Amino acid sequence: MYRTLKKSGIYAQISPTPRELSVCCGVSLLIHGEDVEQIKEISSEKGLNYLSISGLNNTFDNTRHRYG
Repeated sequence: MYRTLKKSGIYAQISPTPRELSVCCGVSLLIHGEDVEQIKEISSEKGLNYLSISGLNNTFDNTRHRYG
């Protein structure tokens, strides 16, 4: 999904799943909220699966949230 979104010009960043969303260790994509509907459409068109799309009510700290 990451590659498909990047090719479509949509912001996506691979990240560990936040603890607020899952107690299990996992991988997520950080996306912008305004892109959700477009991402759902692309996923449907390309046959890409995802478990869920969830939002958090916190601000992104670019100095703290760095995964690379």
